Amino acid sequence: MLEIPCDITDPLGLHVQLAVLLASEAERWRSRVTLEHAGRSVDGKQPLEMMMLGVRSGEHIVVRIEGPDEATAAQAIKKIMATF
Repeated sequence: MLEIPCDITDPLGLHVQLAVLLASEAERWRSRVTLEHAGRSVDGKQPLEMMMLGVRSGEHIVVRIEGPDEATAAQAIKKIMATF
C-alpha cells in the first residue's frame, strides 16, 4: 500500500472539478484508491463521496493506493494532486 499525503491549497478546497479529476485518474487503474480526511475514508473513484468529506482549503488529506499497479497509479495520481 502506498500513501500520498496532500495539503489542499485551492481556495475552494476539494471542489467538484478536483474531485472529478482525481476520480477519473483513479478509474484508470485496477488498484483500490481511497481518500482519507479527518478519520473518514471514501472511495477515490467516486467524486460524490469525496465531496461529502467537505475538505476545505488548508486541510490535509491522504490518498491510499493498494493493488497490482499501485506504483504506476501513485505516480499518475501524484502529478494530479500537485495541482491541489
